[in-house]
Formats: sequence, C-alpha cells, structure tokens
Amino acid sequence: MNRIIAVSLFLLVLNAISGIAAALPQRIVSMNQCADELLLNLADIDQIRSVTHYVKDPQASWDAPLAVNIPGNYGRIEEVIGYDPDLVFVGDFNSRSTVNILRNLGVEVVELRHPRRLEQAIAQILEVAAKVGHPGRGERLIAELREQLKPGNQPVGEVSAVVYQPNGFTTGKETIIDDVLQAAGLNNIASEWDTTAYSYFPMERLLWRRPQLLILDPQSHDAPSMAHQMLEHPALIDFFGQTRTVSVPPQAWACGTHHVGRAVTLLRQAAAPIRQAATLSKQAAALVR
Repeated sequence: MNRIIAVSLFLLVLNAISGIAAALPQRIVSMNQCADELLLNLADIDQIRSVTHYVKDPQASWDAPLAVNIPGNYGRIEEVIGYDPDLVFVGDFNSRSTVNILRNLGVEVVELRHPRRLEQAIAQILEVAAKVGHPGRGERLIAELREQLKPGNQPVGEVSAVVYQPNGFTTGKETIIDDVLQAAGLNNIASEWDTTAYSYFPMERLLWRRPQLLILDPQSHDAPSMAHQMLEHPALIDFFGQTRTVSVPPQAWACGTHHVGRAVTLLRQAAAPIRQAATLSKQAAALVR
C-alpha cells in the first residue's frame, strides 16, 4: 500500500512538473537586440527559436557568444511566422504592421520600451524573466546589478564629467546614462544646461565648462565619418589627453540592460586617479597654509 501511495505521489509530481514545463513558452522569437540580451540571459536556450542578427555580432553585443547556435532574423514578418512562435519580443522601432499581424494571428507579443531610467531597466528584467518563466533568474540578475551599483566611498559630484558622442551630442538629466554617471560618483555637466535626453552639446561649451573627465561613446562603425572624427578633434586631445579621457563601449549602456553595471565600473576606475590627484592637491595646499 505504501508503495502504491509513493508511486501515485511521484506520478502527481511528475504530471505537475510536466504541466509547468508545457505552460512555459517554448518557441520564443526576439525582433529587438535589447530584448535579445535579456532573453539570452533569462530563458533556457532551447526555449529560443530566433534572435536578431545584431546580437550575434560580437562588435555589437557582449552576449554574442550565447547566441552562436540560435538562428538570426532581420525582423521580417515572414521570418518570424516561419518559427511558429508562441511568444515574440519587440522594441520601440519594430514595424507596427508586423506587430499587428502577429497579434491577429493569436501570438503573444511583448513590447519592451527602451528604459529611460535605471529603475525602469530593472523592472524590465523582472518582466522578461516572468514572461519566459524564470523569475528567479531575473531576481539574481538584478541582485548582481545592484551590487555593482552600490555607491563607493567617493562623494557624488566630486568629479565633473560629460559624455561626448559622434556629431557632438551628449545625454543630459533624467536618462539612464545620467543615472549611470551618478552611480559612478560623477557630476554630469550636461544636466546643468537643462539638457535632457539626447541633445547637441557644442564643443565650445564643453571646453569652456572644463569637465574633469571626458567620456567618449564612440559607437561601432565600419567606415570613417565626420561625425566620428569630431571625437578626435585636436582641441579635445590637447585639453583632456589620455589621463582624463575614457571610452565606454556602446555595448555597456546602449540597451540599458544589466550590462550598465560594467559601465559604472569603468567610470569609477577612470575617475579614481582624478579624485586622488584632487585630494593630494588639497593636502598640499593645506600644508602651504
């Protein structure tokens, strides 16, 4: 009798596990690189039918090794339908007609807006983790990110900085990049001019304000352009040199995923010698007095 009860309980548990597995999406397609990155870190690889070709490029994403054996797509509706998806992730710039067709076919579509703030990025990690059936992985990824974001010993604002991008654009306040700079203990000077989101920042203003750290966001490119040559302007090189300049790869914060933690680490490392030099200068000045 005990054996019969044990076998029955085992079968009940097995059926429950099978039911849970069957309920999880098994044919996921992503049409957005930022969704790709979260998906590759939160779902089982065998749950994923296709990701964008962008995430498979090591120059575009640090998650390319995870996507080696997953077919890439270019976001065309015929491609996506061909995978018979039961869940599709899209982003801000995917075709509305494609999204509408998928929904009319009864496919669940999750639209992931590009996060404007760090907390939105964290909420998005939880959302994707829940959708693919692995909420615990989302919580672990967030715990790792929060550990990287923990404030160091340096006071916020001690080092002034600005992000300078091709064509002389920068990112101001109330953005995920501004949040990253604050987490690194930096004062984003672009926010002082009521600069929000992605705005033009004249080089004359940059040199006049004299930030202590110049953060270059070179973005990947295959051919020379005047937009990128601006980041190699002699005035920038003469004023900032190598000791006051740091390049943050676009892979670190372009998508606003968990990778922003690496951007914070890079910025703290770049600011450390500047902060140390300022401290020594203050100590020397105190001795002279």
